[in-house]
Parts: sequence; structure tokens; C-alpha cells
Amino acid sequence: MPLTRLTSAAEVLLATEHDPYARWRLRRSDVEGWAGHGAVAWRSVASGDGPPYLTTLGAPAAVALLLEELLPELRNGLEVTVPRGTGALLPAWVALSGVDWDFRWTGTAPAPQSRESEVGPVGDEEVAALLAVANPDAAAPPGDPRVRRWLGVRGPDGLLACGADTSEAATVGHLSSIATHPDARGQGLGRAVTAALIRTLLAEGCDLVVLGMYAGNSAGRALYDRLGMRDDHRFTSGRLEIRSRW
Repeated sequence: MPLTRLTSAAEVLLATEHDPYARWRLRRSDVEGWAGHGAVAWRSVASGDGPPYLTTLGAPAAVALLLEELLPELRNGLEVTVPRGTGALLPAWVALSGVDWDFRWTGTAPAPQSRESEVGPVGDEEVAALLAVANPDAAAPPGDPRVRRWLGVRGPDGLLACGADTSEAATVGHLSSIATHPDARGQGLGRAVTAALIRTLLAEGCDLVVLGMYAGNSAGRALYDRLGMRDDHRFTSGRLEIRSRW
């Protein structure tokens, strides 16, 4: 089946029917992509984006077929994001190892949360102290240039919960590093911070607010479910190992 070449972010968006994940990932217009078998794949061609990174959307079987056709154009060790389950459907001489994660999104403000009135701006030093005990591997630490603001809830002895606005696009908000102190979990504080961030970004003109979470984060899954965030895409991100066929 011949593939359709896509030469811009606008063409990729059209091919994905303006999927929320594509809207978030397509931060630059200069991309190259392909559509076929009911799937779409694309990568940036901007010189400042580091090594090429291939992103895909579609059902696992459709993405596997598309990747098989693209293999002559892909280098060994290429970093990719594919729907979870795609790796098992690739040819035997292609392997994919990586991290499983879920993409969550909403375009609707959540219901007001208890303790949301306590959420307000917080500073880097107090966030650093909280993340050291609550989430040392946070994707966006204090001082990260992607962070536009931190919101959180303070207690008598310091910061109890926090979350970062790491949005890069005018109409798509992005959240990172949502964390609650171990001694304060179960009180709805992470939910209050997340709801406040979503509400703020929607009020400022975003029509989508998105985040990524590790697949095994059951507490986070419950939190985002309660806020009405959709769970349409479950991904694996990792490295393609393309071996000889013989």
C-alpha cells in the first residue's frame, strides 16, 4: 500500500484529525511524516531539536504495518513513541524496549475540589524541598526553563502539594511534576492543585490541558479519572533495534 507523505505540521494534524496528542507534540511546523494503513507517523526536521524522534498514532496493528514499510528510512537506535502493544507486532528482526506511559487530557474545567481555595503560587525553594521527599524524579524540577509557574498548597510546616505549568503552545496547556508530601496523601491535595492548574490554563485561553503519567501510577490514574481527564492513548516510548533479517 503506497504511503502518503506529509510535509508540514498542518498536514500531520489533518491526517490525525487534530488528535489532542498530535496537537501537543507538534510544537514546530517543520516536520516530515507519513500516513498509511490507518496510522500516522512523523518526526521533526528542525536542526535545534536534537536527534530525530519518531512519533506515531493509530491502532497498534496499523502502526506496526506503517513502521515496517518505513524501516528502510529509519536508523537503528531511533527513539520512537508507539501505541502500547506495537512492539509485539513488529517483524522478528525489529525490537522495541522502552517505558510505558499514558497520555491524559481534558478540554473541560473540573468540578470545584475541596481545598482548591488553598491553592496558590509557590516558589522554587519550597518546591525543591517537597519534591526531594515526594517525587525526586520529577520531570520538571525547580529552575527548569520550561516551568512557567508553580502552584501548591502550604501547611504549617511547609509545602504539602505542588504542580507545574510547563505549557509551550498557546492553546495546549501542559502539566508536570504533580506531587504530594507522603504525610499529606489521601487528603485530595494533588487533586486540588491539578484542578486549579487546569482551571487557570483554560481561563487563559487553552482549549486543551494535557499531561503524561507512568503506566503503573495507579494513584495518579485515579486522581486524573476523578477530574475527568481522558485516557485515549497508552504509549511505549523507547529505542528501535533494527537487526539484520538473516
